[in-house]
Amino acid sequence: MFFRSLFYERTLLSILEKVERLPLHNKVEIATRVGNFINHAKSVGDAVPLSRLLEVARNEREKIITQSEDPVLAQWAGPALAEGWCAAMLGVSEESMEKNCAIVIIVAIEDFVTKCAEIRRNG
Repeated sequence: MFFRSLFYERTLLSILEKVERLPLHNKVEIATRVGNFINHAKSVGDAVPLSRLLEVARNEREKIITQSEDPVLAQWAGPALAEGWCAAMLGVSEESMEKNCAIVIIVAIEDFVTKCAEIRRNG
């Protein structure tokens, strides 16, 4: 489990690093989408299980990738990060992911969303 969790953590952090290199408007758009997903997930609580939200994010990412001949990072990064956040949250609650790896993923994605929200607010 440790190596799989570590690989997943490194993959998501790599995606996040690539997103950080995108133009500001792309970063803010991605962060807004991910932030909306996280807020929705937190607001529905137990009404909608994390496994269902994970499936929704995964399906959205896969749809974008399969429907485009050359999908760009800005298109699929939002669903991928939402999927990663949800998988990490689920991994912690179900103990199916190394806890430290999951926490690193959650914190990194939430920090990215928060930082971009501040940028958007400040113009």
